[in-house]
Amino acid sequence: MMFEKLKELRDYEAKTQKETAHLLNVTRATYAGWECGKDIIPLTKLNDLANIYDVTLDYLVGLSDKEENRNSTIHIDPKIISENIKMLRLSKKLTQKELAEKLNTSQSNIHNYENGKSLITTMYAIELAKNYNYSLDKLIRKTK
Repeated sequence: MMFEKLKELRDYEAKTQKETAHLLNVTRATYAGWECGKDIIPLTKLNDLANIYDVTLDYLVGLSDKEENRNSTIHIDPKIISENIKMLRLSKKLTQKELAEKLNTSQSNIHNYENGKSLITTMYAIELAKNYNYSLDKLIRKTK
């Protein structure tokens, strides 16, 4: 899963947890929790790591073997993500309730994600990508 890639990439870059945490503007303990799988890394920080290591989000979470990120470094825009979630749901002819059931969350959460009231969590984003063969990089428009 994605936690193995975090350590693998950090080791490859010969960085300590403390150095990586500093780059992400978090404590070492917070980063260690993500790396060992105790805690879930927020999508924004996952994107920051992909930018730091110049890899795709899909590679970082184990959805693809394509490692190199040939796209410009970007920051997450919640509005783009909310539009892409809604577009994906509609293209699959799903209601918010049906999508919520597929992701094992509430319809209210899907509504909030689609309307930009809250940013989709990393785990729901990964589940969305897995269930609908959709790229995380495309979800945040890191790729065209």
